[in-house]
Amino acid sequence: MALVAYSDSSDSDKGDAQPMKKRKVSDGAKGKTALPPLPSTFQDLYSSTVRTSTQDDPALHGGRKRVTPHIEGNWPTHVYLEWRPNPEEAQLLAGLIAAQHADDKVASEQSNIHSLLQNDLGVSLPLHVSLSRPLVLRTEQKEPFLDRLKNAILTSGVHTFTVRPYGLRWHSNESSSRYFLVLGLERTQRAEMSSLLTACNRVAKAFDQPLLYAEDTNTEKGKRIDARTPRPAEEKCHISIAWSLDAPESSQSGEVIPIPSAVAGLEIPFSEIKVRIGQDVTAVALPAARKKAAIF
Repeated sequence: MALVAYSDSSDSDKGDAQPMKKRKVSDGAKGKTALPPLPSTFQDLYSSTVRTSTQDDPALHGGRKRVTPHIEGNWPTHVYLEWRPNPEEAQLLAGLIAAQHADDKVASEQSNIHSLLQNDLGVSLPLHVSLSRPLVLRTEQKEPFLDRLKNAILTSGVHTFTVRPYGLRWHSNESSSRYFLVLGLERTQRAEMSSLLTACNRVAKAFDQPLLYAEDTNTEKGKRIDARTPRPAEEKCHISIAWSLDAPESSQSGEVIPIPSAVAGLEIPFSEIKVRIGQDVTAVALPAARKKAAIF
């Protein structure tokens, strides 16, 4: 019996099938698609390293020692403004650090300048302007402190604002155990940082906590000061970009190191105050800046 020859289905498919049209890709979609930025509330969850021990081990932190020893029931607290430089801004700041690493002489040949722009894994880190000294709250003080601070900030009259850097300098901590390479910040017309410092210090004092730049804010109390008058407390506000265990020579003289015009032209916006209590971070939004009325 003769075998019946059937046509190969793949042959007919080849003849009938229409070639698939390639989807057109617009010029704007070529290359990698940019992902939307993560919300700041998510970033706050991972803005610090998780402590696995209450014991201080400087070997794990580049020789750094904990300023305030851990005590059960106490919560380290910090109030600050946060800035997350974009890649171009971070590159400019990295250039400043590299220049200091090459040019600045330090007391020890083994000295090293450590960047605060990235962690050991190369992940970008936020920079900050301190509005308080390192504080220590008891458990029962956490909520009252936060509530009172929120009210002080919202009634301070400060709206969102922008600052610019004016120069570099080395700044030591109180125990002179670490030295920070910091960007000094220009005074703003409305003196927002001075107002925020006053508000934060007032709350810190109410909870028997140390004050930041207290010797300078006290000299301003009760005085009428216009925008052109130097404000010592505000002028001490800065952004740390690197640190060293050894004292660079320029830290002894307190000299201000000039910065390139590209860095001096940076506009650093602040729209919220961050409050870290333990590992928890709370953001207190500032009201939007008032728009000037148009004049016809």
